[in-house]
Amino acid sequence: MTVLDEMKQIAEEQGYELTENAEKIANFRARANVPLSVCPCDKDTPAPYRGCVGFICADEIKEKGVCKCNCFRRK
Repeated sequence: MTVLDEMKQIAEEQGYELTENAEKIANFRARANVPLSVCPCDKDTPAPYRGCVGFICADEIKEKGVCKCNCFRRK
C-alpha cells in the first residue's frame, strides 16, 4: 500500500477528503521516510497530537475546514 493509499484510507475512515496537495505531500513523505504519525509541517509536535489525522489536525479540520498541511479537509 502506498502512502497516498494510506492517506486515502484515513480520510475515508474519518469522513474527510484529500485536497489537491495530498499527492505532493504523500510523495514527500515517501521520499523523506516521514511516517503518517508525524506531521511534515510541524515535526516538533508529537503524535497523537499531530500526524494524519492527529488530535490537533482533527480540530483544525473541524474549525477551519482543512488541516495545517492542507492535505485533509471536510467534505
